[in-house]
Amino acid sequence: MNIRLSVVALTLAFSFATSFAADPRIEQGAIFEAKGDYEMALGEYRALLAEQPQNSEAYFLAAEVYVKMPKPDLARALANYRLAYKFTPTMSKAYEGAAKVYEKMGQKAKAQEELAKDPKNRPVEEAAAPAVEAAPAAAPVAEAPAPQKVAEPAPEPVKASEPVPQKVAEPVEKKIAESPKPVEAPKAEPSSDPFEKGKAFLAEGKYKDAAAMWREVLAKQPGHAGAYFYAGVTRYEMGEYDKAEFNLKKGLAYKEQGNDANYYLALVYQKTNRGDLEKKALSAYLKKAAPDGKFRALAENRLAEMKAAVEATKAAETESAAATKPAEAPAQTAQTPAPVQKAAAAPASANEEFSVAHANALFKSGNLAEALRIYKALLDKEISTDERYFAMLQMGNIYRELRDFHSAVTRYRTVVQQYPESDWATEAERALEDAVWLERHASELPRRTR
Repeated sequence: MNIRLSVVALTLAFSFATSFAADPRIEQGAIFEAKGDYEMALGEYRALLAEQPQNSEAYFLAAEVYVKMPKPDLARALANYRLAYKFTPTMSKAYEGAAKVYEKMGQKAKAQEELAKDPKNRPVEEAAAPAVEAAPAAAPVAEAPAPQKVAEPAPEPVKASEPVPQKVAEPVEKKIAESPKPVEAPKAEPSSDPFEKGKAFLAEGKYKDAAAMWREVLAKQPGHAGAYFYAGVTRYEMGEYDKAEFNLKKGLAYKEQGNDANYYLALVYQKTNRGDLEKKALSAYLKKAAPDGKFRALAENRLAEMKAAVEATKAAETESAAATKPAEAPAQTAQTPAPVQKAAAAPASANEEFSVAHANALFKSGNLAEALRIYKALLDKEISTDERYFAMLQMGNIYRELRDFHSAVTRYRTVVQQYPESDWATEAERALEDAVWLERHASELPRRTR
């Protein structure tokens, strides 16, 4: 049975990916898929995509797995089919796969739209458009009757016939004049763009909906600086400051509003009591901000407020030291100061100790072993899904710092496989690619010095 299963799996691999058959991950993925090990199959395709982010066949095969799973994930299947034909516009099976997903969702009109995108199903006029220039075969367009079927549900012929009964058109115009709402219908066009839709959700205070849009943009366009910027602003508004900081740093490269990311970073640092970083972020913002910059006055006022607070603190400390020095200084010197210092540095409670925030602080201070201990302990506790995959990502980062590249690869791969739509998935994929390379070339790397 095992021999027969392997033969079937290998046959699937070669039939699905003639151009990529040389890559063993395609074949191994097909073997896992044939056995029903769908997560393992997806792991192989993701590993391949980490090295070849435009490999259409890997996207297509991943989509097929999502459809075949015991609980099909149609949304992810659809996204992968679309990525497949995005990078290979002539991949008809990807358009057909997307259409089948929509049919399963009961959305026949959208299924037809997906089929209509396939260059072989487009009319001859559309085949000459720049978007279809990459399609090498024009003959199938003439042979296949599919373009006529796709043209039937097109709305333009219907609109062309509407003006004929003029008596019916008159009351429609009157209704439009009475109520402004129907006139706003054309605004639905930009909402189809997830980036514009996300901005609209953000303006309306619908932060969770906005966050979903930024994930969609980054899935289609990894590294989109504008999506990172607005994702940072969204996460700040949601009170998720770690995620906000991560996204805003990426958003600094956003040409339109990148400098505003400095101001929002300052807000994040203010909320997380990191005064030095807040001051640096505000100064960075003011260096580039125009005289009438959106946040200039607020930034200047905040810096002045911080300066006044520092001066007031120094004055209070001077007065306190002068008042207590004769009586209290010797008593403090006679006592052992070490426990006092530990108590000041330690978290206020056990709950604070075993928290993502405390682990992050240890990681940033360079205490990698202690940070790793807390991240591991958190995985055994009941924490949110966001905290769980973030802890795994941070563990991967620590293992990479400690040159335990195999453990780093394992953690990064877990994030990519189990949380592919998380805010950190893109970062985990990049880190995974780097860690895989480091693991393979570990013997060539110089020893780490501290």
